[in-house]
Amino acid sequence: MNKVNYATMSDQQLKSYFLTNKDDKETFYAYMDRRKSRHRDPAIQLNDPAWEEKIIAVIQKQLGSD
Repeated sequence: MNKVNYATMSDQQLKSYFLTNKDDKETFYAYMDRRKSRHRDPAIQLNDPAWEEKIIAVIQKQLGSD
């Protein structure tokens, strides 16, 4: 079996590879490590009057991309 080089894959390629190789634990860990390493800004500030619209926008973005 060929050794897969996850570092050379884009995020989308790694995600696609993971989804087609769900039983491969090494792929799972590589995918989760990549996701955890991303910087994530807070979706909203606690005192933001437009918090509801921003939360909805974040959820819609996540449903479309992850």
